[in-house]
Amino acid sequence: MRKVYFLAHIILRYTIAISPMENVTLLLNELLKGYHREVRPGLGGPAIRIETDILVRSMGPVKESEMSYSMQCYLRQRWYDNRLRFNLENITEVTLSNSFLKYIWKPNTYFINGRRSQQPNITVPNVFVRIRQDGRIYMSRRLTIHAVCPMKMMEYPMDRPVCPLIISSYGYTVNDILYIWKNGQDKSVEMYEGVTMSQFNIRGIQTKNLTKIDHNGEHSVLEVYFHLKRHVGFFVLQTYLPCTLIVCLSWVSFWINRDAAPARVLLGVTTILSTASTGMMVRDGLPRVPYATALDVYLNVCIVYNLAAMIEYAAVNYFTKIIPKEGSTSDSEEEQIPVTDPKSNGIISTESNVRHYSCHNLFLRCLVGNYQFRNQNVARADLENGNSVSKIDMTSRYFFPASFIFFHAFYWSWYWDSGNFQIS
Repeated sequence: MRKVYFLAHIILRYTIAISPMENVTLLLNELLKGYHREVRPGLGGPAIRIETDILVRSMGPVKESEMSYSMQCYLRQRWYDNRLRFNLENITEVTLSNSFLKYIWKPNTYFINGRRSQQPNITVPNVFVRIRQDGRIYMSRRLTIHAVCPMKMMEYPMDRPVCPLIISSYGYTVNDILYIWKNGQDKSVEMYEGVTMSQFNIRGIQTKNLTKIDHNGEHSVLEVYFHLKRHVGFFVLQTYLPCTLIVCLSWVSFWINRDAAPARVLLGVTTILSTASTGMMVRDGLPRVPYATALDVYLNVCIVYNLAAMIEYAAVNYFTKIIPKEGSTSDSEEEQIPVTDPKSNGIISTESNVRHYSCHNLFLRCLVGNYQFRNQNVARADLENGNSVSKIDMTSRYFFPASFIFFHAFYWSWYWDSGNFQIS
């Protein structure tokens, strides 16, 4: 009698242990009988609602050259399929592997602005599905998304790009599928704690739920906008500060003797080439936009200041350097022809009438190379003291730094205010 009870006890435990597995297997086989995965649930009735939410796992990088960005996220969708209702004792929800998805209907969700998006398959396809007894289906996918991010580069690198992610159904209209955010438009897109980007701060996330019309009809669309703010510190250290120091270096020529032409010319050429090479390296990773960015404006102004320092020495050399260095000549033989008075019968006059010229007159004579004007300056020169410090150099020592400081104040206030206007 004891043996009979013991055997019955073992059979009962074995039956209870395998019963749920057998029941689920039988249940799935029964549910899939006559199931057509090509037909959406409730065909001919109201549109099926696809509740969607997103959890962002990582963000970046953002590529300015391609105007695109990438991220990893979990795309979660929920909908009802009455054909998959079941009633199983002690089981209210069944979690299944990704292989079950190929036997049931799924919304053909796609990213309108997507580019080379994919689903990781290591070690297995990163997707799972749950079926509730009332026919509610929950599907979660881990995706690597590459999407287009249109950027306006006018304020680069003080810009604040807004990168969208647009979700819709590939084919179904609003008569068949309606996409909605599961937790409303404020909490349906979340990010893991500690998600950071190397070049940007994530200022906020904005979501929208709308309908768009095309030649195929009206389509339900979900939109996500990631508001980013670029870090300026990298560009300050790598571009702005070096270019500023190069411009300041070009001003050293104002303190170099005007007779040291090789030193001043070499310094001017070196600063221009250094600024130009810095600009070429910075623009290497940028798209070829048809307008000037904020960085282009700054680099071009720096080149203008370096070029202005060279032009300043040309003006010093023409207007004030009128006595050659000892043992050399600074003027051509044609310039050394003395001024003679036509009424003196060929006698060379050692005195000349002093004439004063306006600024635009002086500039015009410099451009055309007026030798008579140069000879008049030679006649008035102080041969004992020689070439003293030029008044042009003395003026430039104050004008160039002051104007550059004013440019900095205007530049940073303008682009900072422009960025704050975009935020509002």
